[in-house]
Parts: sequence; C-alpha cells; structure tokens
Amino acid sequence: MHQWISFMKKLFVFLAISFMASKSFAQVSDGIYSLPSIPGWYAVHISNGNLRRFYTFSVTGDWYKYEGSQAGNKSVLALTGTEINEGIELTQSPVGFISRTNYCLPSENEACAGLDLSEELTGMSALMATSSLKAIYKLQWGAEMVVFESNGIAVVLLFEKEAGDDPYPPQIGAYTMAISDELRLSNLDVVVESDTEDSTGLVFDLVITDLDNPQISFDNVTCTIADTETCEFLKSTYFSTVIRTL
Repeated sequence: MHQWISFMKKLFVFLAISFMASKSFAQVSDGIYSLPSIPGWYAVHISNGNLRRFYTFSVTGDWYKYEGSQAGNKSVLALTGTEINEGIELTQSPVGFISRTNYCLPSENEACAGLDLSEELTGMSALMATSSLKAIYKLQWGAEMVVFESNGIAVVLLFEKEAGDDPYPPQIGAYTMAISDELRLSNLDVVVESDTEDSTGLVFDLVITDLDNPQISFDNVTCTIADTETCEFLKSTYFSTVIRTL
C-alpha cells in the first residue's frame, strides 16, 4: 500500500508538471478569430516555424498587418505599413487569444493618444487551421493572399491596399475552395468581398506544389463579365507569378 501511495503521488506530480509545462509553452493557434469588442472586425494568425504574421480586418475593407516571431509562449508582433509604430503581444487563452499593446508611437498621433496600454483585446476562435497547409503569398497586383486548410476546406483571404498618387481604398475578400487529393483548390465560393463592384467576374483554381513548401500558381483563370481581350490581358499581366512570403 505504501508503495502504491508513493507511486500515485509521483504520478500526480508528473501530470501536474506536464500540465503546467504544456500551458506555459502553448502557442497562439493559426486561423481566423472574431473580435467581439470591435463589431465587424476579425483577425487571422499564421505561423511558419518561429515567424508570425497577423492581420486584423473589417468586412468593410480596412485591414492592418503585423509581422513578428514567437517568443516563449507569445507571438510578438509589430505593425507595418503605417505611420504608427505599434508593438503587440498575443497569448493563447481558453477561448482564443489575448492581445496586449506594448507601445504605440508617436504618442501624439491620434491612434496612440490616450491609449490605455493596460487594456486587453480578446480574440475568439472562429475558423481554425487544421493541417500543415498554411501560407501567405504576394500577388502581382500587390495583394496579399492568406491560404490555410480548415477541416478539409481551403480558406483564402485577400488583402489589397494601393499607395501612390492615385490610391484606392483598402479591400478585403474572404473565400472558400474545395481541396482535391492532388492539392488543387477549386470551386471558388465568395464569403465576403468589401468591393461589391466586380467588373471582371474572375474565377480561378489554385495549384499547390506540396505541403512541405507550398508554392502556388493560378490555373483555369476565366472571366464571367470582362470581354475576352480584357481577360487575356489580366491573365498574362497579373496571374503568371505568385511569390510565397511566409
């Protein structure tokens, strides 16, 4: 009996240590999260090794990109592409993640002024990545494309933002696609598009090389609205090359 009690005590200690270790090293899961405190806004977190990419976006088209890495059990990220220098950290929570802002500069900027760094933002799990298929790509017209698999369905997010002398408003698009055994993504289905004025009716497949290094290419690009000449120009100009960035 004494040996049995001793064994059980050791077992409980081992399980407790294992549980605490798993909790302390838990990382933020990849996928889409809703942001309940900001109606109409969502976030997507994608990882590759220790590198992290994080987008927050609105169904109306606004979006922001953060880049960073894993540090312990946190995703440590910096805002890119804006006049604001903001650093945030994400930690996993039972419902998704918790985001904290570490700094926001310049402090006199409207977005930073009066910001309470002690406040936390909660992200709630909505549509999570369930396989090793997850990557981010840069497209020829400047858009960024996030692709991941969730329970046998491909989730595709497009983020567009044009700068320069004649910039157009930021846009987002969210889609689902079927995945074949040959890693062909087809049957593009629109979930939401912030730009509802589609003048081309572009439809396409995506072909993935493999899961270890998922390079991607467009295939079967067609237009249901634009004329043949316009469609051929778009295909040759904007759909010949895709560059993986994460």
